[in-house]
Amino acid sequence: MTAHRLNPLNTSESGLSAPFDLVVADASWSWTERLFSPMAKRGANVLLLRVSDWRTAREQRRPWRDWVFPRSQTGPELWQQSIVLPPGWMKTYPRIGMKPIAWAINSWRKSLPSQRPLVLAISYPHYLYLSHMVRPTSLVYYNMDDYSLYWPAHALTLQSLERQAVEAAGLSVFCARNRADQLIRDVPQAADRIIHLPHGAPAESIALKPVDLPATPPADLAGLPRPYLGFVGSLEDRLDWNLLEKLAQARPENSLVFIGRPPAHSPAPWYQDFERVQSLPNVHLLGWKSQQEIGRYMAAFDVCLIPYKVDHPFNHAACPTKIMDYMASTRPVVSTKLPECDLYSDYFSLASNPVEFIEAVDQIVKAGSRDGRTQARWDHARKSTWERTSDKLLQLIADRLRTRNPSQE
Repeated sequence: MTAHRLNPLNTSESGLSAPFDLVVADASWSWTERLFSPMAKRGANVLLLRVSDWRTAREQRRPWRDWVFPRSQTGPELWQQSIVLPPGWMKTYPRIGMKPIAWAINSWRKSLPSQRPLVLAISYPHYLYLSHMVRPTSLVYYNMDDYSLYWPAHALTLQSLERQAVEAAGLSVFCARNRADQLIRDVPQAADRIIHLPHGAPAESIALKPVDLPATPPADLAGLPRPYLGFVGSLEDRLDWNLLEKLAQARPENSLVFIGRPPAHSPAPWYQDFERVQSLPNVHLLGWKSQQEIGRYMAAFDVCLIPYKVDHPFNHAACPTKIMDYMASTRPVVSTKLPECDLYSDYFSLASNPVEFIEAVDQIVKAGSRDGRTQARWDHARKSTWERTSDKLLQLIADRLRTRNPSQE
């Protein structure tokens, strides 16, 4: 059985309402916030929890006020709260570590003028212990990765806990279809409650109209020779650096452009591959850019690249955010044949090996940086924004609540 894929195109934006209180644990990832925070505009009281341990808080240089559980209201029905806990509390000793989080949730709910059904959205299996403490009306499990890969020493424990979370949840939402299908196999009794919901497109980044030709490049890009073959994202071991080396060497007249922070030095073999690639004369690392700037770079690319390793376990479990980021730019895309990218074969080119990848890039460049699918990408991005994706999920949550309590009709 394959997970049902929710298509934001089907969402009706009229008459949506959220007659519930929503707590998101946790909203530290930007896409988690983008998915759930729009529900505050539909009538839900939304609390976004950002939870971390002391080490992470120090590394992120979070202000000291974050360490005293500050809660702030950032909109008429939207709150956020930072919680910093000792290392290991949430994952190693969750029965203890979840108590301060439960206290924060109960304190917030007491501050509201009235009590409505509580929906708890959890983004890690460990938060199942939190669900036992606050006893929500409905539990939503939102999965963004295969978390057993994060903590391989505890993989079996995590897999078991995740299966329990899926079985307990009124709705389990997976941004990657590969993961949704896996959990349907693992927890078949919850199959009708497992949903594939891909990441949305950032509305503010969607081109005003389909961009058939590359836009005028920013200053630090303008001095490089075209065509621009661009990648936006983390420069890490998940990228196929050998593929990128072959592309750069095969097409020395092309400029390979990377937008993202250079990786920290590592003894791992992939870092040596990265160093070889960055030393090539037609490879250019332009560093980190703000979200507001990124759109200008993507719009100027001749070809947007998704050069991930097809055999990397993280890549099999993920829904790359750059799928919809690139779609929003409307520029042509060439990707390796990842499971999630394979779902978008109508919108960009897929390659099974380096030869196919280079040929796909060449075809677009020879056609004047066009691939004939600009309009299709633009249409899809406009109909698949984060706001529309959020509305679709909101409707499902509301439907689940009404099924539990028909008197809410």
